[in-house]
This record gives sequence, structure tokens and C-alpha cells, in this order.
Amino acid sequence: PVLEGADAPVGVVTAIQGQSRGRLTLTGLAGHAGTVPMQHRRDALTGAAECVLGIEAIAIATAGLVATVGQISVEPGASNVIPANVTLAYDVRHADDNVRAAALARIDGEARGIATRRGLALAHTPLTTVAATPCDPILRGRLAAAVRGLGLRLEELPSGAGHDAMALARITPVAMLFVRCKDGISHTPDESITTSDAAVAIAALSAFLEGLAVAA
Repeated sequence: PVLEGADAPVGVVTAIQGQSRGRLTLTGLAGHAGTVPMQHRRDALTGAAECVLGIEAIAIATAGLVATVGQISVEPGASNVIPANVTLAYDVRHADDNVRAAALARIDGEARGIATRRGLALAHTPLTTVAATPCDPILRGRLAAAVRGLGLRLEELPSGAGHDAMALARITPVAMLFVRCKDGISHTPDESITTSDAAVAIAALSAFLEGLAVAA
């Protein structure tokens, strides 16, 4: 979406974002939907809903941060029963590990405040953490020069998705070039690029490799 918005066929990647995944479990008290007055409820799902919106608000307020709640489990799971247990799974990403860590601390504090105010118990379980991978500044600079050499305005952006380059960076410098996708859709069968954008990417990579050969 960033490249489409900038009307740019390609973009030079600055870093592959670090990622943290975790789980929040809120526990309240089940009850009959008709017999428990609203002021007496300890509804785990309404608390979880507030947590979801809180996570979204933290991401919106933090430049470059993306945060997603993509999974929710509700128990007992009946339309006429106040939910007693809700578990939600989140995914938080940023190119700067310190910013990501600060956001996680804010999410934890926000969730605990919501749980306390609503009379719910909270369990916060971190699941996985992957550090950010900065692209090599020299290779990145040469890739940027190749793009400019084609007469294009340089667009630089982080990669929000994980890539093999994260593993390769442990043994060798890495750089990446992104190609514009229709409607910004990627990592699905609907992903598509134009022939002209593919030609630009090939030209940029060719110039990049020729530059490396000369430098060597």
C-alpha cells in the first residue's frame, strides 16, 4: 500500500521489522444473559473487546508500529451466556526493537487496567519474539543509487513481513527491493504485479549487481 500510495514501482527496504506475539486471557464470571443486571456483570468478552481497541489505539499512536489481534476464543460460547473466559492472540511489529518493547509494555499496562476496572483476572503470556533485522547500509545505499539511476524517486520503507533474509543476515549482509503490488495485497494468491513494474525491478537489480561487480 505504501508503494501504491507513492506511485512508486519499487522501494528499497530499510529493515525487516521485529515481531512479538502473545496471548491475553481474561477471566470473569459466566451468567445468564437475562437474569444478571449489567452493573453486576464480569463479562470477559467486553473486557477483551476493550483490550483489542486499546491495542489498536497504541499502534495508531506509535509511528511505524503495527499491531493486530487476529484470534479470539470465547467460553462458554453461547449467545445467552455471559462470557466467562476469553483468550485473544496479538501480533506486534516494528523496525526498532526498543519501540516494539515499549509498545508491549503499554499493552500490558492497558490490559491490566481494563481487567482491574472490570473485575476480571488477567493472564498475559508472551509467545514468540523475533528481533528486527536492519538491512546493510552499504548494500542499501547501492540499491538506492540503482533506483535513482533509473530516474525514479527513491522510496524507502521497512518490511512488515518476515523473510529468509532474517536468517541470512546472521552470516552475510542483506538488502531487499520491494515491487509494487496491486491494491497493496501480498502473501496471498491474489498478489500481482505489472509487467512494467517487473521490468523496473529487473533493471534496478541489474544496475545494483553491475555496481557491485565494479566495486569488487
